[in-house]
Amino acid sequence: MIENILITSAGRRVSLVKSFQETLKTFNPDAKVFTCDMDPLLSSACQVSDAYFSVPKVTDPTYPSLIKEYCLTHHVSIVVPTIDTELTILAALKEEFAEVGILLVISSLKLCETFYYKDSTERFFVDNKIETPRMITDLSQCNYPLFAKLNNSSCSIGAEKVSDITVAKKLAIDPNYIFQEFIEGEEYTVDVFIDRDANVISVVPRLRIEVRAGEVNKAKTVKDPEIISAVKALCDKLTGAYGCLTIQLFKRVDNKIIFI
Repeated sequence: MIENILITSAGRRVSLVKSFQETLKTFNPDAKVFTCDMDPLLSSACQVSDAYFSVPKVTDPTYPSLIKEYCLTHHVSIVVPTIDTELTILAALKEEFAEVGILLVISSLKLCETFYYKDSTERFFVDNKIETPRMITDLSQCNYPLFAKLNNSSCSIGAEKVSDITVAKKLAIDPNYIFQEFIEGEEYTVDVFIDRDANVISVVPRLRIEVRAGEVNKAKTVKDPEIISAVKALCDKLTGAYGCLTIQLFKRVDNKIIFI
């Protein structure tokens, strides 16, 4: 029987916490949804959870042990991580947590590592013959504009359109920057759920209308058969995928779908 659930890095995810609380009660009326955050008093999601606790940054060496200790003490059956920076950290501990009866709802370590970096993400798409913006290595022999990204960034930190070689060379001083083809088109965030048997349960495309710190603030849900089909084809190649995935793509005016 499912006991309690822990949602990490809860932040502003009030609706997520409430959805888990409502659904969990149908399985176990006495079960609770706990949350954690660096500053729970400033987290609206923590305020609506059944209980919360404070944690350091996910990169702090003590973070995994604090999560595990809390789960054991408070009879947590399932841990739901919510930010990309903790995925590789927790994915490496899936077996360790499973041995004491705690399910980490997260994909395999290999998959998390692949998509944590922009360059390895591009290699995955290219190797699997999936359309994606190609990386540019020679800034003097390419067509502008380009799109610049930090290789290991999140929340769109450092991401910008580059109009000419002068700007590109300034950014390239930082070796962590990569440059890609600039893609024109409608940008979508696609929410996907994959069960433990690797079955795709749900695909929900959302047209990005307004973005805040790299996350969609306003979006329009679109039932686009072409996007849904392309995403399902991609998921067939995602060995080790499990739980909630967020997939981003562009759909050009010629209906060509390009994954990023």
